[in-house]
Amino acid sequence: VTLEGLEVGTQYKLVGWQMLKEENAELLINGKRVESDYTFTADSETMKVEVAFTFDATSLDGKQLVTFEELYDLSNPDEPKKVTEHKDIEDKGQTITFKEKPEEPEKPETPPTPEKPSRPSDSPKTGDNTNLYGLLALLMTSGAGLAGIFFYKRRKMKKS
Repeated sequence: VTLEGLEVGTQYKLVGWQMLKEENAELLINGKRVESDYTFTADSETMKVEVAFTFDATSLDGKQLVTFEELYDLSNPDEPKKVTEHKDIEDKGQTITFKEKPEEPEKPETPPTPEKPSRPSDSPKTGDNTNLYGLLALLMTSGAGLAGIFFYKRRKMKKS
């Protein structure tokens, strides 16, 4: 908030609250008005002052809030004097809009997993269950027999 025409050295209190724009009504959370204030001493005729608001905004999807303010002179703390106010429900510079939460799409139903079909025990099987070691032993025996015959004939030829 930019404040102009302040008296240097004077203590002020800026009070702000939130209004629901569509209803032109004060924002109430848990039955209490959402407001905040800031007390300061003017060090210049023109000052910028920030007032922060903290509240639960989970129920404000799609709503617009407008900030209203009043400035009080605290020269006499027993009787604060209202200096000025800003209460314009149409002020775009004081308006904030809460986005609407998008609806979550429904999750598609997952189809049930099909049961495994039962197989008869006499169904054909793939692959070869032949004993590999037996074949290797037969191959080695045949190779040894052929080698024996070869050496036997060679020896016989050398003798003659």
